[in-house]
Amino acid sequence: AVVASGATARPPQAGRHLYADLGPLREALGAEGVGDAQELEDFLTARLGLPAPGGHRFGDDLPALRVRLATGPLLDAGTDERRAECLLSPDPLELPHVQRALTGLKSVFDGLRDAQRWEPPR
Repeated sequence: AVVASGATARPPQAGRHLYADLGPLREALGAEGVGDAQELEDFLTARLGLPAPGGHRFGDDLPALRVRLATGPLLDAGTDERRAECLLSPDPLELPHVQRALTGLKSVFDGLRDAQRWEPPR
């Protein structure tokens, strides 16, 4: 969902976070009043309903539009049963609670992608 929006991110290897660079979406984010990592943090936290700490908290420059997104909420990691269900499932993306979480994430990033592609009338 993040990469499909036009942002960049390396696939998580062993951690619990996805580090996303939304620099390619700077124009669309600028239209939303987002110009730096703190504003990006505020914007995504409000829209996702989850903390989305800006990269400036981890040593990135403030103007860099980078965030750290936790993957745990996608697993509904708040309960041991749901977490185990995800880890044991042959296809965790088919689980209803995972689909709901991904749909929410996807809608936020799809909106940015669509805004980036939109051109004003001439």
